[in-house]
Amino acid sequence: MRILMVAMLVVTLAVGVVGVCAQEAEEIVIYGSYEDVPTVGWWPSAATGMVAVGSVEFFVIPGNGGGLPLATRCEIVDTRITAIASEGVTGPVYVGAVRGQPTVYVGSYRLITVYDEDAVNAGAACARVLAEKWAESTAAALLRVVPASYAPPAALAADRAEAEALPVP
Repeated sequence: MRILMVAMLVVTLAVGVVGVCAQEAEEIVIYGSYEDVPTVGWWPSAATGMVAVGSVEFFVIPGNGGGLPLATRCEIVDTRITAIASEGVTGPVYVGAVRGQPTVYVGSYRLITVYDEDAVNAGAACARVLAEKWAESTAAALLRVVPASYAPPAALAADRAEAEALPVP
């Protein structure tokens, strides 16, 4: 009987350890490239994500694209717009290409790649046409979001260094 109780205790502890190991396996994963990102099932085209800063709308992502869920795409674009606005970059906004897909850039920042499924879900003729539309709306929105008097961190650092170099009266 005692052996049975010890065996049950060992099994209970083993199940607890397996549960802990399973929790550790669910840690955050950073993918090296889009090929590494797991693909997802497509959401209905009605599932859209508005990209905006405050009340200023940049564009609407019409759903999943490039194998990424809509929520992931919105998070990526939000991070990039935050970096762009934080640096005070307002342009040039243009359409380039990443892996042959039209991609909206702001200065040296890649904002978003537009896929064929985006164009279909948005009712656009093709991905390039939708990318041009998003580039235009992004350029207009950035001028409303980033104040004209904004001084980027590099300019502020140069001003501070110049001020510190002045002799103290």
